[in-house]
Amino acid sequence: MGRDQSDAGYEWINAWAASAMAETSSAMKDEATLAPEPDPAQPRPSAATPFPSFPPDQLARDIAEIERARDALDALPLVASVSTHRRTQALTLVPSRTSDMVPVVIGGVLALVMLTVFGAAAAMTKLAR
Repeated sequence: MGRDQSDAGYEWINAWAASAMAETSSAMKDEATLAPEPDPAQPRPSAATPFPSFPPDQLARDIAEIERARDALDALPLVASVSTHRRTQALTLVPSRTSDMVPVVIGGVLALVMLTVFGAAAAMTKLAR
């Protein structure tokens, strides 16, 4: 089955595109005439500077603010009892939580349930094909 080599069946596309182009250009001309004239007294925004300009000493002010906050945090007293308690707790031999029977049993039950559920899901997807 060969293709038809003539464009006669698709000439309507060219006509539609030409009419759409004419409508668009006329609409753009109408918008250009309706646009207000820019005021020469107003400064025009520059495309090169999208952000407002900062004062020249802005970096120095930011650094001073950071230094004040740092000094305030350095002046706070450290709680010695908390750090001492943690240090002694780390050195004591505390039995591991995995030696308890309850977490081991719960973990085993969850493992079996998940194995059963995922196995059933895998079997169902395999049978559905």
